[in-house]
Amino acid sequence: MKLGFSNFLTEHDLYAIENSLLGKRLFAQVEKSWRAANQIKSNALFWSTIWSSRTVFLLGMLSRICLMAFKYAQPFLIQRTIGFASNLDEDKAIGWGLTGAWCCVFIGLAIANAFYWHMTYQFVTAVRGSLISLIYDKTLDLSITAFDESIAVTLMSADTENICMNFASIHEMWASPIECGVALYLLYRQLGMAFLAPMVVAIVSTTGILMIAKYIANAQKRWVRGIQTRIDVTASMLGSMKEVKMLGLTDVLNNLVQSLRVRELDLSKKFRKLMCWRVLFQNSMEAIAPLATFATYVVISQETGNPLSTASAYTSLSLIYLLSNPMSTLIRTIPGMKASLACFDRMQGFLLSDSCKDHRLPLSVRDSRAQQEIRNFGPRAFSQDRASIELLDRSNEPSVVIGQPLMIVSDASFGWSKTEAPVLSNISFPIRKSHFTFVIGSVGSGKSTLMKALLGELQPYKGFVYTDARRIAFVDQKPWIQNLTIRQNILGISTYHKDWYDRVVHACGLEQDIAEMPDKDATKAGSGGVSLSGGQNQRLALARAIHSKAGVLILDDVFSGQDASTEEHIYRMLFSETGLLKELGTTVVCVTNAIHRLAYADHVVALSEHGTVQHQGTFEQLKNDTDYFSGLHLRQNGAAKEDGESSTANKESTSAPQGPEEETESANRALGELATYGYYFNTVPKWHVLLLVALTVLFGAAHKMTELLLSFWTGHSVITQQSVNNFYLGLYSMLAGLAIIGIMGAAVHYLVIMVPLSSEVLHARLLRTVMNAPLSFFSRMDVGVTTNRFSRDMSVIDTELPFALIDLAIDTSVTIMAVILMCVFSGYFVATLPPLAFFCWLLQRFYLRTSRQIRILELQANSPLFTQFLDTLQGLSSVRSFGWVKQFKEQHFQFLDASQRPYYLLFSIQRWLAVILDLAVAALATILMVLIVKLRDNFEPKFVAMALLNVTSFSQYLTQLIKNYTQLETSLGAVSRTKEFCSTTDSENLLGEVVTPPESWPSHGHVQIENLTAAYTTSGEPVLHEVSLEISAGFKVGVVGRSGSGKSSLMACLLRMLEVDSKSSIKFDGIDITTLPRQTVRASVAVVPQHPFFMKKTTVRDNLVPRGEQPEERILAVLKRLRMKDAVEKLGGLDSILDVERLSQGQRQLLCLARAILANKKIIFLDEASSNVDAKSEQLIRQVVQEEFVGCTVIAIAHRLGAVVDFDRVAVMGGGRVIEWDNPRELLKKESEFKRLWDLSSG
Repeated sequence: MKLGFSNFLTEHDLYAIENSLLGKRLFAQVEKSWRAANQIKSNALFWSTIWSSRTVFLLGMLSRICLMAFKYAQPFLIQRTIGFASNLDEDKAIGWGLTGAWCCVFIGLAIANAFYWHMTYQFVTAVRGSLISLIYDKTLDLSITAFDESIAVTLMSADTENICMNFASIHEMWASPIECGVALYLLYRQLGMAFLAPMVVAIVSTTGILMIAKYIANAQKRWVRGIQTRIDVTASMLGSMKEVKMLGLTDVLNNLVQSLRVRELDLSKKFRKLMCWRVLFQNSMEAIAPLATFATYVVISQETGNPLSTASAYTSLSLIYLLSNPMSTLIRTIPGMKASLACFDRMQGFLLSDSCKDHRLPLSVRDSRAQQEIRNFGPRAFSQDRASIELLDRSNEPSVVIGQPLMIVSDASFGWSKTEAPVLSNISFPIRKSHFTFVIGSVGSGKSTLMKALLGELQPYKGFVYTDARRIAFVDQKPWIQNLTIRQNILGISTYHKDWYDRVVHACGLEQDIAEMPDKDATKAGSGGVSLSGGQNQRLALARAIHSKAGVLILDDVFSGQDASTEEHIYRMLFSETGLLKELGTTVVCVTNAIHRLAYADHVVALSEHGTVQHQGTFEQLKNDTDYFSGLHLRQNGAAKEDGESSTANKESTSAPQGPEEETESANRALGELATYGYYFNTVPKWHVLLLVALTVLFGAAHKMTELLLSFWTGHSVITQQSVNNFYLGLYSMLAGLAIIGIMGAAVHYLVIMVPLSSEVLHARLLRTVMNAPLSFFSRMDVGVTTNRFSRDMSVIDTELPFALIDLAIDTSVTIMAVILMCVFSGYFVATLPPLAFFCWLLQRFYLRTSRQIRILELQANSPLFTQFLDTLQGLSSVRSFGWVKQFKEQHFQFLDASQRPYYLLFSIQRWLAVILDLAVAALATILMVLIVKLRDNFEPKFVAMALLNVTSFSQYLTQLIKNYTQLETSLGAVSRTKEFCSTTDSENLLGEVVTPPESWPSHGHVQIENLTAAYTTSGEPVLHEVSLEISAGFKVGVVGRSGSGKSSLMACLLRMLEVDSKSSIKFDGIDITTLPRQTVRASVAVVPQHPFFMKKTTVRDNLVPRGEQPEERILAVLKRLRMKDAVEKLGGLDSILDVERLSQGQRQLLCLARAILANKKIIFLDEASSNVDAKSEQLIRQVVQEEFVGCTVIAIAHRLGAVVDFDRVAVMGGGRVIEWDNPRELLKKESEFKRLWDLSSG
């Protein structure tokens, strides 16, 4: 606390967490408990979680019993103290004894309360660590055919937070009924049969909450599904922001995600309405129970003649409050526990979802007697858990002679769902030790499916995969890159050995790229490799696979992103007779579309478009099969492709200044919260806030005025003997009614009206800020950090903050009224208020400076957890194939422990605050008793009763107020983070970019570039230098060059994704695009990106025509032209949700081309549009570009020079400049850089 008051805290300043709360220990306990449970039984995970942390749970129960004892000592002390104040003849020594008793009770309450909540939050922290680790463990074991990444992220964030929030009150489920029973018994002793009145109220309230509890759980389920959909779409968008901006879809996705947010909030309204009933039932005890009790007593007293005495009334009222407090807590806890059980149910379903079982069999089984068992029982009899084999060291692999089969696929069929036809049917082929097996085939033939099957990720529909390979290095078609440094990505979990590392870097063609990076191999790759080009990402993933020295290497089309020189270098360094792979004796399976590289293959497997093996054998055998070979559309031109952004560009994207994530929050941690409250409440009209305040004040005033009324009632009742009962009962009823109106009105107005409005506005601000952020922001900011804002921060704003705020507002109103009444009925007590106020001011100054910082650290510490979850899900097959599951678990435990430290310490300092305030209340109670004893002659008994009642209830109100305040304080951190992020994140839209072009612009497609110099940031080094080009309308222009030449930077600049020098000019049809809004520019052209992007949870139609401007006939005609109509029909048609996982990379690229055709734009950008398709599909794309884009200006980055040789112009880039600009045929006639690249690619 002292350190936080005087300094800015970092994670290194936090105390180490207790050993009992370490992630590894918690996981071991909960896993043991979960495995021992009947997992298909309802609530099995719930009971397993409690049992795994039973020690701290039982200690919490013990402390709760002690707290109960101290609480129920108070009514007896009130009754005895009123008796002492009424009888002036009693010795003052009795009064001093009562003073000591009051002091002991309140100190006991402070200690028991502190220990109880300390144990409770230890339990909550243990539950959090247990559940998150259990979810992550299952994530590593998920079948790739079964998982939805949004589910895992939602479970570890929103659902876990929901459980932890509600588990803070779990002991109330057993303690509150006991307390209610004790209170009812004591009421019976005080009021006789009148005790039945509050019991009836309690029964009605409990019955009501139980009736709505099931509806609350169902409403929350629907709401959570809405949250999952929004997070899924948002995470997908954030992972592809470069493509989103290129395609000009920022406005479309902004509307889509915000509409999902609005729908989600609409789904939450039923839940919120039901929670308003919870608030009513929760607070009805304090408002209605006293009224019902005294009304019943009045009826009974008319028969007995016993008036309502001051001692009986206030002792009874104290007991009713002691009854209403646990009843209110119970009513609040029951829906929360039901909601938690629903979360546990979702988690249990997730844990029971399909695991990845390795159905591959050992080679020894193939010819052994066990073959008969296989025939009898099928492959399941021999299936293995992935975790049992994936970590075996390569030295433990069976010895296989070079050239002998290491893997055999035997009459196997594979697919992604048993309800659909297989993608691959009846395939058989061997993979031999230390041989290179190349797999070729047309788009959609099942090449990637085969690679997943070889990894053991897919279960065969029929047939078998036999293998003795233990560790397999896998490089996916879309490279899996973590937001780590270049070196860390290459090493993975391996140890750094400089000589071997340097050899791998050189062999994979990364040497020059790394040398040109600002921080060399310490440069961050960015989330998903956004800071690097496509080709660099492929080489980085390849380097990781080579560096691992795995015995088997599976490559899924990883050379499509390389220029001719780089591709030749890599093949020579890896696949030649002196290459690294030959040296290591590595077995390689390589998917490729580069037919001219098949000479490196020892064995070629050719798949037909129907998913069968059409041909297999050596490349010589393939060529001798004239019928098949002549049908192949061979690539006569090799790759001459620039791998995305230039190396120079990477200097900017990877060395950009630190984002606002750390800077602004660090600078504002210790600042006041008034600005945050203002920011939050400014999201709704001011009259909403004023009405909320008025309603809460109405409740507090009306509720506490009943106690004042009771003092006059008891006084007059004794004098008039019953005649005034009806009068006071009517007044009491009116005040109780006003209290109910106030509480219900405040709940409905805030939870149902204000919260959805506020949440919608906050999300819109956050989304708008992200969508307007420059490309450099996404290269330096981890996707997990930004996803955390949309997931956990929004969840906190939607759930935790509203209930904490409404409860705090109610408690604050009542507490202030209690203090006022204490002062009114004990005038000398007013003297304690100035020092008390000064003490509270000092306390909040001291406490808040630390708590705010720990709150921010706690929120920030969740980001690495989010990032690891997302990284793991995106690279699940790679993690398992490399055998890195154990290491990723260890890393997860480190991230989990790092997040648990501030999470637990925040609870700890909140307990410190509670102890201090509880002791302050003990001091107030002692002072009040001293005044009563010293000035007994000056106090009327009814005033003593009022003061004592309020000091005891003040303790309860303060306890609840502290709990709600600390909850609000934690929740408010999400609003603070949103506020700081929105105010400090730069926008790509600059002043002056406001010109509105004509509606039909550009109508011709004339492009004029003059003296173009550009950088990734306004203060960065230029990546383009003095580029000047003029492209006539309707021309087709190719942009080529070696790696790092600046081709992709030129395209990014034309799409306004770079910052242009003030002397530069880019004009489309005579209008300078640097004066236009950037989204306007991007939406006015059509783009086919290198990496296909599609909006999740939307239909095929919406993805093809995102702005809905094409008739169905036209869409179907384009799909038929691209031979994609059948594939779309298999997905369910145009109005079915697009599931891109069921499409190959080549099919996705063809859909992107269809989207560009349907856009009907005059300027078309093709960013390596044929990089992931076979030669036949490439030829189709060339024809479509020539025929469909007639009259359009086409600017294409070419990875195959044959694609642009018939274009009107070609720009050859080098060093960020245009070094050649001419007709490609003319350049081939002379000694030019273009001719040199052509000759190199032609071999």
